[in-house]
Amino acid sequence: MNGKREKRVVLKPNTPNRTLGIIFIVLFAIAFLFGIALLVFGKQTEPEFIRKNGVILYTVDNVKQLKERLALYKYLNEYPLQVEPYLLKSFPKDFAKLPSKERKALFIKVLMPIAVTVNMQFRQERKVFEKIAEKIEKHIPLTHIDRKILDYGFKKYRCNTIKELLIKAGGVPVSLLIAQAGIESGWGKSRFAINYNNIYGIHKKHPKPNDIVMHFKSLYDATVEYVLNLDRSPAYKRFRLARYRMGGYYNPYKLAEYLSLYSTKRSNYVKLIQTVIEANNLTAYDKKFQSIVIAEGKAQTSNLE
Repeated sequence: MNGKREKRVVLKPNTPNRTLGIIFIVLFAIAFLFGIALLVFGKQTEPEFIRKNGVILYTVDNVKQLKERLALYKYLNEYPLQVEPYLLKSFPKDFAKLPSKERKALFIKVLMPIAVTVNMQFRQERKVFEKIAEKIEKHIPLTHIDRKILDYGFKKYRCNTIKELLIKAGGVPVSLLIAQAGIESGWGKSRFAINYNNIYGIHKKHPKPNDIVMHFKSLYDATVEYVLNLDRSPAYKRFRLARYRMGGYYNPYKLAEYLSLYSTKRSNYVKLIQTVIEANNLTAYDKKFQSIVIAEGKAQTSNLE
């Protein structure tokens, strides 16, 4: 009309319907993934994962879920420094009801990655102190960061000299750690272990009636405190000196001799630790730890090359 061409009417697709279709597909995908998660982790609506100090703490509702998680995370925990290790936060309530043999075996499986991880962390920290000690010995001026690290070490380990720091800073043989945890917690059966994550029988400095042991947020926290207790307490001075003289290869049977003050049973307690280590072949885990240390050293060397 009037020499002008009429504009052609183009029918556009219904945008709202298309949007609803996309939303439906997304929701379906989420539901599908959630279903897979339930199959893997059990009926746990919100699995809890807490990242702390380079580790991932996970929780379970029962022993069945614990076994599933241990099987799932086994290979990830082989080399804790390569990936964030998955460590159990707390024992489930039904753990104490397990038959003693099964409970002990499961307890060791839970403690192994925790013991290795904590020992590796203490080992790395000590290596930093060793480098600073080497600078001091060679009369190389310390940097501002070096001095900050020394101050941190002196406060943490309650000492005043680099020599004392090197004696105090260190880990505990995996076999010795697991043996003491097993003895003190009844292999995870005690109410202190189930309710407070205190598997080492660590008492409060100022206990109150019916509240004598420390409460920990996780088994990992309890293990760090256990190692620090052996590293700092005046009661274990001979333990630390013996460990220092052994270098990087600790003899758990010999070190156990210096833990008589850990229990009122004194010498009988020492014999008990040694018996538990031998009866459960726990030194095999010390060898496993050493293999991880060697693998870590090779990895660091290849990275430098």
